[in-house]
Amino acid sequence: MQQDLLQQLRDIHLPSEPSWWPPAPGWWLVTLLVLILVFWGIRTLRHAWRRRQPIKLARSYYADVYAAFQQGDIDGGTYLNRTNELLKRLYIHGIGDDGARSASDAEWLEYLDGKLGTPGFSSGPGRQLGNQRFRPEPDADPEALHPLVVRLFREARP
Repeated sequence: MQQDLLQQLRDIHLPSEPSWWPPAPGWWLVTLLVLILVFWGIRTLRHAWRRRQPIKLARSYYADVYAAFQQGDIDGGTYLNRTNELLKRLYIHGIGDDGARSASDAEWLEYLDGKLGTPGFSSGPGRQLGNQRFRPEPDADPEALHPLVVRLFREARP
């Protein structure tokens, strides 16, 4: 009789291997963390790109103004006025610096010197952007002013 009972036992069966799906709760947390970081990174890059966009656009407009001057389409006084207007708009609306809003003549030139870090506007060729540009025949030397303005655009930060 004992032999009969042993014959009735079944073989040993190993449990099945664990499946890869659904993942353990730790993997869900890692996935959520990665998704949050990717979303945050994309949002940060998009925000930075949008903040730099006015500077890029102003550079492009300035290149057009300078090209128009070099081709003889505009005179020196028009070049000075358009360059000054472009810089004002960039710092007031593009960058959002209210210090540029009320600045004019010497204050404006000192403001630009502060952005550039050198006295190129208050005591250099940048003085052309002061009130002297409103004279009937302004002393315009765009070739001397151009490197200062290009450097100002290069160092502009949102």
